[in-house]
Amino acid sequence: MMNPIDNPASILYVEDEEDYQTLVRRILGKAGLSVDVVDTAEEGLSILQRQQPRLLMLDINLPGMDGYTICRKLRDDPAYFDLPILMLTVRRRPEEWLRGFSSGANDYISKPLNPPELIERVINCLGGKAHQYSGKGTSEYNLIQAAVAGNRSAFEVLIQKYKTRLIESLSGAGPLNPHAEDAAAFAFSLAFERLGEFRGEASFYTWVYRIAINEFTKPNRRPSPVSLDVLANGDDSRFLASMERADSLESEVADQQIRQKAREALGDVPEPYRQILNLYFLQDLSYQAIARKLRIPEGTVMSRLFKARKLLQESWAHLPAGRQDKQPVLKA
Repeated sequence: MMNPIDNPASILYVEDEEDYQTLVRRILGKAGLSVDVVDTAEEGLSILQRQQPRLLMLDINLPGMDGYTICRKLRDDPAYFDLPILMLTVRRRPEEWLRGFSSGANDYISKPLNPPELIERVINCLGGKAHQYSGKGTSEYNLIQAAVAGNRSAFEVLIQKYKTRLIESLSGAGPLNPHAEDAAAFAFSLAFERLGEFRGEASFYTWVYRIAINEFTKPNRRPSPVSLDVLANGDDSRFLASMERADSLESEVADQQIRQKAREALGDVPEPYRQILNLYFLQDLSYQAIARKLRIPEGTVMSRLFKARKLLQESWAHLPAGRQDKQPVLKA
């Protein structure tokens, strides 16, 4: 199969925001990919009747007919059943990702866009490496298959959806057990490693819960065999140094004022969470390095950072008036 980068593709992008039209054209153009852009669902459907693009990129928030409706409409037509569809949206909640896959999307990416990730998702769709829509399976199963096909953010959605419930289940009726957080983090890391084995006989939560129970009952837990860096979006480690802006293209512009405010909020976070935030965000250490520094299993780092980020958000929200014009960029 020819490399999509060596063969400029016909990509149709339905998007009503000019900033994102320009952004996507420039990012994909530098990768050797051509993009046609239209503003509305009606224009997009009209072009699809006259042309045969190799990929449809579809924003969800469109005037008139939204992206979910367009996707379902196309999947009901045998002529477009195999058309790869990549959804782009600012919506980040798990239920919205699940709705996208249940509508018939092959893949899904959240705004603000990360250029390398966008290029990767597009090339996977063009090369037939993205999750293939079949019209079968639950939306959660399709989300998991997207993760298997390489969409790391899809697995992060599963963590976001089930992490709290898993920790609470492991803790029982009492207060949250720190060992339960460790077991949950390790269970997710093992689930990611074994994701290709998931067949959908049970729900993903039931599957990861069984893994967690097995880990929780071990007297000597061991660090994660895989780096937990792959379970998280890669941009959040830079939030103190930059602000994401809709009109920024490949680069993110540093904002010293926001950086200073973030440091003030960080000072109000209780230990030991302040320490782990400092190591991760300010010193830019990896999970492995943090584990060595704090003498804790690597599998516990993600869960502690998750809680620390929540505390930092709360601290930021309670800064005196005028000191929290913008929040630091935090990704769940």
